[in-house]
Amino acid sequence: MTAEAFTERLVLGTAQFGLAYGINNTLGRPTDAVLQHILTDAHAAGVPLLDTAAAYGDSEARLGHWLSKQPTGAFELVTKVGAASAAEVLSSVQASLSRLQQPQVYGVLFHDFGAFQQQPEAWQGLLAAQAADYTQRIGISLYHPWQAEWLLEHGYKPQLLQVPYNVLDQRFAALLPHLANAGIEVHGRSAFLQGLLLRPLHTLPSFFEPLRPKLVQMRAMLAEAGIPLEAGLLLFAATAPGMARVVIGVDSPENLQANLAAGAYLAQVEQLREQLQALAEPTDTYILPYAWPTQR
Repeated sequence: MTAEAFTERLVLGTAQFGLAYGINNTLGRPTDAVLQHILTDAHAAGVPLLDTAAAYGDSEARLGHWLSKQPTGAFELVTKVGAASAAEVLSSVQASLSRLQQPQVYGVLFHDFGAFQQQPEAWQGLLAAQAADYTQRIGISLYHPWQAEWLLEHGYKPQLLQVPYNVLDQRFAALLPHLANAGIEVHGRSAFLQGLLLRPLHTLPSFFEPLRPKLVQMRAMLAEAGIPLEAGLLLFAATAPGMARVVIGVDSPENLQANLAAGAYLAQVEQLREQLQALAEPTDTYILPYAWPTQR
């Protein structure tokens, strides 16, 4: 893979455009000027896709405002809606398109698998949105491998799934090639585990103290190979076998440039893949942010 091909695998996440998001976020929501700078730089660099959601504060509306001033097709978009009745789902997709000021998006996902499982008729709403040419691909954002297996076992045919994947959380590793072979495009998220993997170790909250040996080992491994921490983490997720794209979250233009620069370290990270794979954390409590205590 070339550095250019790596950039084409990136998806710019936009939760932080509408919310103060992430364990390391000290800047809050970016200003309009910063947001425009980030989007302009991402477009110029060749990042092809934005990831947003109706639940991300005013992210969709802010993106729509910027996109309305750009040439058609500046970015493709993936958004997420809640599971509800088929009619409500279709209405939600239409509302997202209105906020985004777009006639169509690349993908629409259900935000929560549990809510979808309780209202399976919601799938008909996504199918209707696809039939109306509002979206090219439909699917769900998942947290657990068993959820993907459940979808396939029950006859659903998602074309797009989003899953967590990082050096500590490799639960989807064995499943990714099978999903790719089935024609399902998988987008990885949480390459930095909501910023935890980038956090200076002297500021590590006590809750995560059991992870310290692995975090120290990971940093030493990458440093010895001359790979910046951010680049190593991002490339590990982006080049996982079966992974189509990876979502990055940035809160400044400088943050974006650091992500884009990772492509220069492709070969070095691939040589370390097996060693990094050995750092997989088996304890869900540490790798699933929803299981983290509020006071860490």
